[in-house]
Amino acid sequence: MTAITASVALGLAVLLLDVIATVLLVRSTVATPRQKALQLVFIWAIPFLGSIVVIAILRETISTPRGRLSSGSGDQWFPGFGPESEPHRGHHGEHSGGGDVGHGGDGGFGGH
Repeated sequence: MTAITASVALGLAVLLLDVIATVLLVRSTVATPRQKALQLVFIWAIPFLGSIVVIAILRETISTPRGRLSSGSGDQWFPGFGPESEPHRGHHGEHSGGGDVGHGGDGGFGGH
């Protein structure tokens, strides 16, 4: 009886993971329709492993630095990211005041 319960629990966990991966993929705005179709086949043809791979891919595309996407057709940015959406900042970040903190290795001595 314990083996049956464990098998059912494992099956439900795999099913849940497949459903989560499917929902994340369908909601994704990064993947093309063809990529989505191929990844959906991968999720359901190879349960568990397919879901983990697709979730990892989606997570990687979402966490790309500064929201920038790689594309052969030029620069693309996630909404709210990119040069046109960033406020003007000086060399020192948000505060363009002086200070030599953070200038790697110069110890705060000397000019720029």
